[in-house]
Amino acid sequence: MTKILDKDEKILEVKKVQFKLGQRITFKSPTRDGCIKATRVINGVYNGLPTVRFNGWSGFVIRENEIININQLNN
Repeated sequence: MTKILDKDEKILEVKKVQFKLGQRITFKSPTRDGCIKATRVINGVYNGLPTVRFNGWSGFVIRENEIININQLNN
């Protein structure tokens, strides 16, 4: 089990994926236009999964099998 943390290190949920709000995430997105690769900033959590602004959605949910990489925060 891993912990999902917010910027203040508070535990949001326990899931298989570990990330923090504000981190960059690279993912594949199956859309009508095909399966494209995108990198966005994590802006929220939905049922333990990261959400980003993508393709007109402010809370686009990224499933575990779509995640390619989660980059560390730049301090």
